[in-house]
Amino acid sequence: MTAPRLLSLLAAIAAALILAACGDDPPAPSTAASAGGFAEVQRQARGQTVRWWLFGGDEGVNRYVDDVVAPAARRLGVSLRRVPVADTADAVQRVVSERRAGRRTGGAVDLIWINGENFASGKRAGLWLEDWATRLPNARLLDPDDPSLREDFRVPVDGQESPWQRAAFVFAHDRARTPRPPRSFDELLAFARANPGRVTYPAPPDFTGSAFVRQVVAAKGADAAMRYLHELAPLLYRGGRSYPKSEAELTRLFGDGEIDLAMSYDAAFVRAAVRRGIVPRSARPFVLGDGTLQNVSFVAIPANAANAAGAQVVANLLLDPRLQAAKADPAGLGNPTVLQLDRLDPAQRSAFTRAARSPYLLDDLGEALPELAADEVAPLEQRWTREVLRGAGT
Repeated sequence: MTAPRLLSLLAAIAAALILAACGDDPPAPSTAASAGGFAEVQRQARGQTVRWWLFGGDEGVNRYVDDVVAPAARRLGVSLRRVPVADTADAVQRVVSERRAGRRTGGAVDLIWINGENFASGKRAGLWLEDWATRLPNARLLDPDDPSLREDFRVPVDGQESPWQRAAFVFAHDRARTPRPPRSFDELLAFARANPGRVTYPAPPDFTGSAFVRQVVAAKGADAAMRYLHELAPLLYRGGRSYPKSEAELTRLFGDGEIDLAMSYDAAFVRAAVRRGIVPRSARPFVLGDGTLQNVSFVAIPANAANAAGAQVVANLLLDPRLQAAKADPAGLGNPTVLQLDRLDPAQRSAFTRAARSPYLLDDLGEALPELAADEVAPLEQRWTREVLRGAGT
């Protein structure tokens, strides 16, 4: 999300928060499972159409939702309609607008694939349905001690969102051109010195570029990271005078052989790019020994959702072992599961091991590095702009 867009959304959420504090629009009551348990939620959900607002630019995710999740929901009497957006902020803005208009029920957004910054802001404003995620039957298959499931960008989840997939920051090299890629940030800097112009990353606030900067910060600390990135800048593609605008542009440069390394917060991005013919079949994923930035994707339900029961049924399906195994399969998305496998029965676990191994997916994602707090991301991106982008000539 760009900084102007984020500031605009934060201002709107702040206004909604003021309204809530003044008592003009108290939060709608929770519609999570009550005395009737989840069976009552399923009964209420039958016949509902759940509008799931989510980023529409990932064709693999779109196919998974349409071909796997939607049929499973239909078998439970719930219709699932995917509402593609270019930015999660579009969905949150709709919820904020309805709150400001006093619409406490019948909202147009039933489920959101939410990011950490927007979840945090919306939580402060009381936008999300409370006390539902831990009541999902399939939530028992999650590791209760996993901090990445308890917090979203350091913000406690508190039962207001449910996980559905993992993400890890993964790099790529072409083993035919770069058989021995760098394995640490120090080696990456040495590689850039030996091969000037052959490394780059998207400029923050692009999501991938911001994640690259955050991983350097997680590995080295903020001050050392800025010094490192400043030193790296003149060694980058085009001398660091311009940066790719997106991950798609970065991957294209890698596929065209103009640079030697690519990167993504999608652990399966190499497989997808090879399948689409964007990068050569000799491309391989790798991670740095300094640690791997990892997080979890969550879904949230607005407090005023028209079909909150149906949204809970869909969220529970997203944790179903069969659907999680389909998503983890290299033939599908190849995303790491959020489930704790030793909580599954043998038949369920076997679904995760039956899939053929792929050279385009990593068995070991390395030591997990925690994400920054949600409210630290934008200031870090602004610091990068001041000290690295504008300071490139100093």
